[in-house]
Amino acid sequence: MNKKNIVTALGYIFIGIIVVIAFARISSFSNKPVTSELYSMNTIIDISIYGPDKEKAMNSIIKEIYKINSLVNDFSDASDVYKINKNAGIKPVVVNPITIDMIEKSLEIAKETNGAFDITVYPLSKIWGFKGGKYRIPSKKEIEEALKLVSYKDIKINPQNDTVFLKKAGEGIDLGGIAKGYTLDLIKKTLSCYSITSALINMGGNILTYKMPPHGRYWKIGIKNPRGSGIAGVINIKGTKFISTSGDYERYFIKDGIRYCHIMNPFTGYPSNKITSITVISDKGYLGDALSTAFFVEGKTYALKNAKKFHVSIIGFDRELKHFISPEISDLVTFEK
Repeated sequence: MNKKNIVTALGYIFIGIIVVIAFARISSFSNKPVTSELYSMNTIIDISIYGPDKEKAMNSIIKEIYKINSLVNDFSDASDVYKINKNAGIKPVVVNPITIDMIEKSLEIAKETNGAFDITVYPLSKIWGFKGGKYRIPSKKEIEEALKLVSYKDIKINPQNDTVFLKKAGEGIDLGGIAKGYTLDLIKKTLSCYSITSALINMGGNILTYKMPPHGRYWKIGIKNPRGSGIAGVINIKGTKFISTSGDYERYFIKDGIRYCHIMNPFTGYPSNKITSITVISDKGYLGDALSTAFFVEGKTYALKNAKKFHVSIIGFDRELKHFISPEISDLVTFEK
């Protein structure tokens, strides 16, 4: 994940996949923020908070982030996700209610997208090397075998006992496509419990803009150019919103001139390649996070058709790097020439 640079003299906030720019010079704003940069959930997380209770809010938010990470980190044998995967086809596992809620929300979106968003793609990510970092192109037989282990319908939840069970041995879940957005939902709720005037949280391309920027009416969001440095466009965001971006430039490898990214297509078993990036603007963090994956998998036509259904707005780039956008935000976006 990319790091953020804060240039306070100009009021620019560079954030992972997208860029947030506050209109005013932050250095001239009387209410100085409390800031923090930490590594968790496999990415750099940057937090800026303004307001009388900024220190208290910061402490609460950091604890929240570490807690969620401890539940979803599939590389830690103490996490809920690790235990669920290890016991696939063997027995149900007792997990934290937060994990139950996150999985239930994942299943809701899986059903609504007809499986385009599916947290059981773990076996596919594994054979392609996106779990462990040893990238490779698996054989057709390996892909066919892994696809037999991909089905959100095989996740069985018992909310009374707080247990989760995967039906088949070898199955596994990956909450990376929803955990950051879900965490931002919790952070928004936490911020509302304190006297906070403004806040900006970036979790590796998943962003929460909270209330108004330090000065001015809008947060300005610059969408990263999928195939170059700098930005491809800028959108004005007013008030509290969640912005989630999925792209084929985050984690990928190139073999024989073909780009293979980490976002797996649960139907074909191959990395998704219909578009190069998509940004979802929503009122719910978990929803925008998951939909950015589903829309990336299904492509431009599906994304434009279903954005309205989910009450979200989108900005995307197809394989030819031509942009497409929800009509209701067209007057809020300026694309670079």
